[in-house]
Amino acid sequence: MADRLEALARRVQSDPAFLAAALADYAHSEGLDERGLAAALGCLPGQLSRLRLCRRPRDEPTGQLRRDVEQIAARFGVRADVLAEAVRRSNALAALRRAGEPERGTLMAARDREDDVAPADNPSGEP
Repeated sequence: MADRLEALARRVQSDPAFLAAALADYAHSEGLDERGLAAALGCLPGQLSRLRLCRRPRDEPTGQLRRDVEQIAARFGVRADVLAEAVRRSNALAALRRAGEPERGTLMAARDREDDVAPADNPSGEP
């Protein structure tokens, strides 16, 4: 049964609707392996699969993120502050990834580089 949960948790790791994606972003940004992530959250590595399968806390202006995080932390016995940081960091990283996608209408500024532009008094560009 544990192997099936672990396989399912890994499968949803790329789905932002699950806590697995937030925990993966956090672990990667902190350079944590499974044991390091579990230690940061204050749980055993075996508990991570079930935690990853939780729905991601809602990030709404009504403070729902905090309530969701506290509820999940209490249910799984993990540190709420680390869990909240993981979700917030993942949200920020997702926003940065979206901002870097040119097909979303982002314009990139052009700038001249010194080695690309010939000086005005030397149109041939020779040194």
